[in-house]
Amino acid sequence: MGAYDTMTAGLSGAALAILGIVTVHGESEYHLNAQQMQDELQLLATQSLVDAGQDWATVEMTGQRALISGAPPSVEAAEAAKNAVLTSAGQGGMLWGGVWSVATDFEEIRDLPTASPFVWRAIKSSSGAMVFVGAVPDETSKAALAEHAATLSADSLDDRAQLSLGVPAGDWVGTAKFGLDQLALLDSGEARLTDYELRLSGIAMQDAARMQATASVVNLSDPWIGIADIEGPSHWQAEHVDGTLVLSGSCETAEDRAEIAKIAETYFDGPVIDQMTIESTEYEPWIEGVRLGLPHFSKFENGEMQFHPEGDGFSFEGEATSSTLQFLREDMSELTGAYAVEIEAAAVTVALDEIAGVDLGDNPLQACQTSFDLIMDANEVVFETGSAAISRDSGETLDKIMAVSSTCAETLVFEIGGHTDNSGAPEANTVLSEARAQAVANYMSDAGFDLARLVVKGYGPDQPKADNATIDGRAANRRIEFKVQERSE
Repeated sequence: MGAYDTMTAGLSGAALAILGIVTVHGESEYHLNAQQMQDELQLLATQSLVDAGQDWATVEMTGQRALISGAPPSVEAAEAAKNAVLTSAGQGGMLWGGVWSVATDFEEIRDLPTASPFVWRAIKSSSGAMVFVGAVPDETSKAALAEHAATLSADSLDDRAQLSLGVPAGDWVGTAKFGLDQLALLDSGEARLTDYELRLSGIAMQDAARMQATASVVNLSDPWIGIADIEGPSHWQAEHVDGTLVLSGSCETAEDRAEIAKIAETYFDGPVIDQMTIESTEYEPWIEGVRLGLPHFSKFENGEMQFHPEGDGFSFEGEATSSTLQFLREDMSELTGAYAVEIEAAAVTVALDEIAGVDLGDNPLQACQTSFDLIMDANEVVFETGSAAISRDSGETLDKIMAVSSTCAETLVFEIGGHTDNSGAPEANTVLSEARAQAVANYMSDAGFDLARLVVKGYGPDQPKADNATIDGRAANRRIEFKVQERSE
């Protein structure tokens, strides 16, 4: 039997038809030798991976045996890739032919997080630059959205979206592309896809563009729901643009303009561009909202702060650390008068250099405990003297606490322990230590952490870690500690 007959003997009729081979008495109407057959299987297997959305994988055929390599985003993705290759030229296997067998040479399978809700956001600045954040289901979708954005604008794209599980069924990519099409009509804004809801918000200077985008979004077909919140030009705004803070719009007086510029220069670590003008209006005084919000917005990584006196009042969009957002909410809640406040900003995860060497996958409980110990040894939660009020000097520590919490397994719960030195009455210290621990738990809950996973305990002076006879020792004993435990049923 010739080499060709040997290679084709195990192929099924279905697989042979796919490969375009018709053999009669050892001859073929279209001669396909062993190398050509391997090449054809290679093409089919590669295309099958693409069609299955598993473009993280590469396949190499040796005869009718396949080897898949790459870094699977999940166990499910690894199995889907194997099945796609095996059935790329028929049912697969030795009996049915086509691809006889599939071997794998995978890197460590990444355990992708499940996003619930599944949120993807496209943010467009007034300069035209765009940022993607949130969750995407796979690399194919991620690339498709980036390519679509490039067809809409030549401006730069900062794609920070992360692979996640939990994408809703249906044409998710098509709906996200539709959102980009509508966002392109706006001068600045955001398209936010949350499960089946597409929300388009922002500014459209032209009435025709605002009406077109609004009509398109609200008429989305089931199961998708469209919500449009598009404003005309804002009366005043601050925006992060390429490392600068740009102030624009109108102020009531020259004194207001000078004060707003001074606030920005005080809190923003970079150049401030003042494009504001002076225009007297009959609006109720609104500079108090700028006094409360601009110091925090100056610390955002990107985004816009706007004032719409006849619309939403003060609005904030962009990205910032969780402590910046929490302090912003607290201060803006003090605003009185006719103007509402809308904060549609996302928290960013801070760097955790202290735990760079911790293997979070080895022993989840121990790794989580070690991470908390390292973070709290290098940082501290500071309280106002004799009070349970958390000092805003603790912002960086709180951001790291939230970041560590997000890395720990969902099966774990945290005891937040408050400790004091031995100054004063022990009973009062115990009450104070519990109140401080509760303040940290309240902060974490307000920042989005599941309160059911937190336990509060006040230890007072009973568990010192240093000598209370020294100033440094007493300072070390006034602390917050985390104990990591398995969730009890």
